[in-house]
Amino acid sequence: MRRPSESNSSTADCVPADAVLLVGEVTAPHTALIDRVLKPHLYATAGIEWYLLVEQDPLALYLQQRQGGHYVERATTKRGEVLELTEPVRATIRPEDLVP
Repeated sequence: MRRPSESNSSTADCVPADAVLLVGEVTAPHTALIDRVLKPHLYATAGIEWYLLVEQDPLALYLQQRQGGHYVERATTKRGEVLELTEPVRATIRPEDLVP
């Protein structure tokens, strides 16, 4: 850990992985492969329990839970549907509310 005098904005604003309940990614055409493959691997390895992938085309939400070193799908929600989360937080999410 850096001392306050040594910190910079890229590390001072970091949140430890063990403090993260759920991480979400919104795919974009130029980062979709990274969002679907690399980032879930890194998040699972870091021990983040839940991963929410927001696909833009076609619009859908994929809620995944960590199982060992990877994620398994727990729910899929498409445009016009509602994702009701009870874990790790209580929330109601509509795919169309997340992207323009």
